[in-house]
Amino acid sequence: MKRSLSAVLSLSAAFALLGVGTPADATTAVLLSREELVRRSATIARVTVGQSYTTESDDGKSIVTRTELKVTQPLKGGEADKGGAKMMVLEQIGGTYKGKTQRLIGDAKLSPGEDALVFLRPGDKGRWHFTALSLSVYHVDAKGLARRSLEGLHLVRPSGGALVPVNVPAEEVEPIESLMTDVVRIAGAK
Repeated sequence: MKRSLSAVLSLSAAFALLGVGTPADATTAVLLSREELVRRSATIARVTVGQSYTTESDDGKSIVTRTELKVTQPLKGGEADKGGAKMMVLEQIGGTYKGKTQRLIGDAKLSPGEDALVFLRPGDKGRWHFTALSLSVYHVDAKGLARRSLEGLHLVRPSGGALVPVNVPAEEVEPIESLMTDVVRIAGAK
């Protein structure tokens, strides 16, 4: 009994320490290198963001937002091999539906008409999901410069069997053409 109480107290102390320094409005995620992000993504493409709508998930347990993505330049995956423009449906947890709101802090936000480079993994019923929350989206501005917004992410990296906090890296702005060339090089697709 004394041993189990000691174990519970130790575990409680560990959880309390883990909470120290973690922002209250953040999601913890492992910082992925570009190489890791490319490797973990089934499809990578430059897209134009279409309309979205919010509904219940198929199992009725959460609120989801589904967004149409028009592929303008496929870089990796089945879409890259097929060529041509194609519509994909991105599904994200969160949104407002029937007066209820759900939100996943640290997930990427897209706007209709936006130009973006996205890293995706397949989901159910032909829908797609971001590979790693907001790490999975480069927003492209009118000058052709790409950048990510990592707001809401508390990043960690593996180190000696533990996860250690990482300062949010200052995202470098880079030309979209250079970014796409690098992604294709890493993917070995072309």
